[in-house]
Amino acid sequence: MNTKNKIQKLPDSELDIMLVLWSYDRPVRIIEIYNDLKSIRPCTKSAIHALVDHLLNKGFVRIEYSEDRQSHKCITPLVSEKEYRASATDTFLQKLCGGRWQTLIAALVDSDAISDKDLSEIEALLQKKGGKK
Repeated sequence: MNTKNKIQKLPDSELDIMLVLWSYDRPVRIIEIYNDLKSIRPCTKSAIHALVDHLLNKGFVRIEYSEDRQSHKCITPLVSEKEYRASATDTFLQKLCGGRWQTLIAALVDSDAISDKDLSEIEALLQKKGGKK
């Protein structure tokens, strides 16, 4: 997906569910989401069902039902973590930095939130992106 096509920003509760889904390489059942989230964001299974339904309505997930002994919801993400991260980064840069990554880097440097090692890593990434080695 092109990040110019904005992906809707998710509330933290829905993003937490997406983070769980992205950590698996297969469809995930509600009980697995519940077990993965219970130490981070305690909530009920019915709340997870409701949040997954919200994600379905927003086009973030697909729901299928298993037909073993019981019918279980199996949830698959339709938006990748990379797509979401790119869109969220673009939105963040536009809103807080006027679309300029330089403003973000300057703010991080000025607030001492970024170390010399971090700056070296950023420089290496930029050189790699620019085709310079």
